Formats: sequence, structure tokens, C-alpha cells
Amino acid sequence: MDKSLYILRLTIGIIIVWGCGWGLNLMNLGKCIAQSSLHTVPSDLELMSDTGRISWGERATITLRLGLELGGNSSGWPIWEDTIPGGLEILSTSKIDTILPQNDDPDQWDMIVEQSWVVTAWDSGYVVIPEIEVMGEKSAPVMIQVVPTRTGEAPEMMPAAEIIKIEWTFWDRVEKAAPYLLKILAVLLLALGLIYLLKKIKRKERKEIEMVVPDIPPHITALKKLRELEERKSWAKGEAKSFHVQLSEIVRTYIDARFSISSLESTTREAAGQIDLLDISQSDKSNLISALRLGDKIKFAKHTARIDDHIKVINTCIEFVENTMVNPES
Repeated sequence: MDKSLYILRLTIGIIIVWGCGWGLNLMNLGKCIAQSSLHTVPSDLELMSDTGRISWGERATITLRLGLELGGNSSGWPIWEDTIPGGLEILSTSKIDTILPQNDDPDQWDMIVEQSWVVTAWDSGYVVIPEIEVMGEKSAPVMIQVVPTRTGEAPEMMPAAEIIKIEWTFWDRVEKAAPYLLKILAVLLLALGLIYLLKKIKRKERKEIEMVVPDIPPHITALKKLRELEERKSWAKGEAKSFHVQLSEIVRTYIDARFSISSLESTTREAAGQIDLLDISQSDKSNLISALRLGDKIKFAKHTARIDDHIKVINTCIEFVENTMVNPES
């Protein structure tokens, strides 16, 4: 008995709640109709919809128009971002535009300020956009009915399609395989390039013999070459000119390395000027310059010198190097 009473009370409660819901909907509908009837007097502000009924997700365009005389303004124009009053979702918003009145607009309007919103809804029922007020002008409310989206008839089951056999030509297969073939070719070329590079490096390492070139002082090289030149005694073999050419080159190479000058490509007169500026004894300067000038006479003036003159010149150059060389202990 207690269980039956509980079920009865629950049923009565559900009926009461359902009835209250319908009552609220009817009250909203009545309020909208009442507000619409109150605004039957023409207003300079118009709120309108291009349709009174949409399905879920279907679009409707809401337009707000304000008629103005010259010098009028639209201060207080509504700014709606995501939704408009009433709960419709805004999909896009047009810019506020000023246009000329149409033929069916009131004569007192000199211009019209207009803006539109594309909206939609996802819940069934009646959506009421309340009155909008701009510059003391009020629009009539707008009501839109939202109904569930109706689906079409169930699709008819179709039999399975036959398997289509595609005949590939040789070139079709090549075209399909081309990207993969190019990638394989690129990998092979890269591998061959790396192999070639590694072999070249190894071959170079085999041929490359590390040679430590000692830093030989210039006087050691000069003295060695001067003594070798002295031992050959070229002047006694009729090669006096060749002897003095080699002697001049050995001595100039030495003083260029020892004193950081450049006399090898200079004339004897220019070299003598550089030697005069060296920080050495005057006798060493004079003896070396005299030896170089004797060489010029033999090379260019076909001067014939005595054997003693050649011996004296080679000894002078050896003595010059020994007197001016850098002492390793210093």
C-alpha cells in the first residue's frame, strides 16, 4: 500500500512540473504578443528577421534599422559579440552601414543606420528577442520558432558494387614507382659519394708523410751554401759570371732573412742603400758592398777579375755572415 501511494505521488509531481513548463512557455508567448501589440505605433527603430522559423543549426538574419533625420546620431547602438538577447548564437556580424531610405520607409527619414547579424540555435522552442532601445526609440520584439532538424527517408540498401579491375601499363607502373625509385637512387648516390670520399681520405693519409721542417737559422743555410760554392771554384772553370750570380743571391737571401729587408729583387745600388742602414759595423757594410759591386762588373761590364779577387770576395761574404749572425746563446 505504501509503495502504490509513493508511485501515485511521484506521477502527480511529474504532471505538475510538466504543466508548469507549458504555463511558462504560454506566458512568454503571451508576453511577446502583448509587447508586439503595444508597439503598433510606428517607431524609428526596427528589429526584423528574414524568417520566423528555423531548424537546428539553420541560419537566420536579424537586422536592426534606425531611421534618422539630418543631424541625428545612433548613440547607444547595441554591441553583440557571441549571442544576441534571447539566446541566439551569432555566426557573423556585418559592419554598421548608413544607407538612403527606400520607397516604403517613412518620409521623415533622411538616412538609415543598419546592421545585420547571422544567427542560429540548437534548442527547440520559441526564442524571443526583446525590444531594443536606441536614442529613446524602442523596437518591437521578434519571435523565432526553432524546430528539430527533420531527417529524410532512410537510405535504401544497395547491393555491393562489383570489383573493378584496373589494367596498369608499364609506364603507369613506372610513374607510380618513380618517387620510390628516386629516393633509392639518391641513397645509392649518397652512399657512393661517401665511399669515394673515405677512400680518397685514406689514400691521402697513406701518401702524406709528416715531415717536421726544422726552423733553420738563416746564417746556417748561408754559410753552408757559401762553402759549397767555395769548394766548386767555378771561377777557375771559366764560370766567373755564374759564380757571382749565385754569390749575390746567397748573400741577399741571408740579409733579407736576418734583417727583415727586401734586397733580393733590388739593384746593387738599391741594396747598398739598404745595407748602409743596417745596425752593423761600417767595415762589414763596406766589404759587402764592394763584393756586390765587383760581381756587377763581372756580370754586366765583362770585367775580368783575378783568381785572388774571387777568393777574396767569397771570404768576405763568409766573414760578413759570421760577423752579423744571431748568436744562439743570446
